[in-house]
This record gives sequence, C-alpha cells and structure tokens, in this order.
Amino acid sequence: MIELKGATASVNESKASLFASRGFLTLNLTYLPPVDAGIPEYFELDQFEEILDWFCKYPNVIPGGIGLHAICFGSWIALLLASLRSDAVNAVVAVSPISFAHLFSFKYQGKMSEKLPADNSKLIHTKDGVVVRDAHSSETEDNGSASTFSAITPCEQINCPVLLICGTDDQYLNVEFNVRQIYDRMNKVGKGHLCNILRYPGAGHLIEPPYTPLCYSQFEPVGRAIVDNPHIIWGGESKAHAQAQEDSWSNILAFLRKHIA
Repeated sequence: MIELKGATASVNESKASLFASRGFLTLNLTYLPPVDAGIPEYFELDQFEEILDWFCKYPNVIPGGIGLHAICFGSWIALLLASLRSDAVNAVVAVSPISFAHLFSFKYQGKMSEKLPADNSKLIHTKDGVVVRDAHSSETEDNGSASTFSAITPCEQINCPVLLICGTDDQYLNVEFNVRQIYDRMNKVGKGHLCNILRYPGAGHLIEPPYTPLCYSQFEPVGRAIVDNPHIIWGGESKAHAQAQEDSWSNILAFLRKHIA
C-alpha cells in the first residue's frame, strides 16, 4: 500500500511504519517540496501514476492492485488516482477527505484541471489560529471543459471499495460536505455499496492512529502561503477524538486486510 500524508513538507514515516508492522508492504510518499522552495502551481499527476505503476510491479507486492491510505490533501491525490487508474488501485482509505482541487490544480496527460480556491473573506482568525472550514467551496457542478479537467474529483469512476473517515468537529474542512459529495457521485452510478463511511461526533481533522495526542491546532509553515496564517486550527474534543482514533484504526486494518491482503 501507499501512504500519503496531508499538505505538509516534512517527512514522517510513523503511520507507514505502523502499517508495515501489521504486515503491509508500505511506501511512504512525501510529495511536497521544502517550504523554502515555494508552493507548486500545480501537481503533475503523471508522476504519481509512475510511482503507482512502479510499486505495483515491485517483487513483493501481490499482483492485481494496491491500497492507498491518505489524510486530508493526500486523500485528494488518492481519490484522483483511484478515479483515473481503477486498474491499479484495489482500495482507498481517505481520512478527512477532500473531493476537489482547492489549493492546487493538477495536470494529467498534458491536460490541466480547474480549481475551487477558498474564499479568504470567510476565514475566521482566533487566538489559537485560523478556522478554514467555512471558506471552502460547496460547489457540486463540474466546471471542466474540453481542454480542462473539472476541479471536482470524478469519484463516479472509482471501481474499488472506499473507506471515508470524518469528524464532525473538523475545523479545517467542511468534511461532511466532501464525504457526501464523494458518496453521491459513486451512488449516482450504482456504486454506493462500495463507499463505507465512518462519522465520528466531536472528532477533529487529524484523526491519527490510537493514543496519538489530540492536535487541536498547529504551527504549519505551509499555512502562511495558503491562508496567510501559519497557525491552523484542526479541531476535536479530547475524549471524542481519542475514541475516534481507536475505533477508526481497527476498522482501517480490517478494511485493508479484506481488500488488499
């Protein structure tokens, strides 16, 4: 399986190591450049496709496809890959998923995507940081053209099981809208049964493996370039978030063992 973290430039292999300790051959993919190198204008999805193809052919990988585990921004990439390369992806776990291009566009096979940027006038700045949730788009109609991809991920093209995990106190994303949009697109074409949803009241954005301390807010250098504030509020109530992390982890392992092991 491939592990994709969120929009952070640091290298963190903790989750990949946990998956490996459970018997999954795991590739931890760091894809953002260092902060001082600047923010990319768009993502070359072809590069992720090359990595996907290379990993599928790796000697110890079971033939027939791999799993993707991702959080936040990484889930956008994972869902795109599952939509455009259904032959290579057997399962997707998307924690706090994103269903459209908002920070960056993507380019695939020479064709650019549109994007739906946040409305910075709707950002809420507090002493703990910035709440981004209400600034995100709630557009549901495709905005692509003959020469561009739509900003909205074509999840109706996904043919593998998907596990969506979200917390109702997510202060970074309007995550319940994103989950609903992913499910609705799959369900519209008769694939709703492939979409599994775990919704946790009181949990925040960063739903991590069990016993990871709640990260309610964080200094995130990338935030300065994105929302002009490096302090991001992720949300979450301590007890509810801890329970969500414990429950979701066992469900993630069961889901992956069923579909890729």
